[in-house]
Amino acid sequence: MKRAPLTYNPPKRSAEDALAFREIEREYHVRAFGEELARVNLDLTKEERIRYIQWMRENAQKRGVKTERPPPYGFKDDDGNE
Repeated sequence: MKRAPLTYNPPKRSAEDALAFREIEREYHVRAFGEELARVNLDLTKEERIRYIQWMRENAQKRGVKTERPPPYGFKDDDGNE
C-alpha cells in the first residue's frame, strides 16, 4: 500500500509560467467581474481594497441604494408569508 508523502512540495514554476498564469487569471476576472473589479481584486493591496469597498458602500448609500436585500425567491418566514 502506498502512503501519501509527509510533505507536499508544489512543483517549481518558471517566471514565464507564472506570468502566463497571471494573464489567464486576469482574463478570467475581467470576464467574470468586469475591468474595475478585476483591478480591485488583483492590483490593490488589502488596505486599499478595504478603503475602496467602503467608498463604494458610502457612495451607494448617498445615492439611495437600499442596503437590505429582499428575501430569496420562495422564501417564507415563520408565519408563512413571502
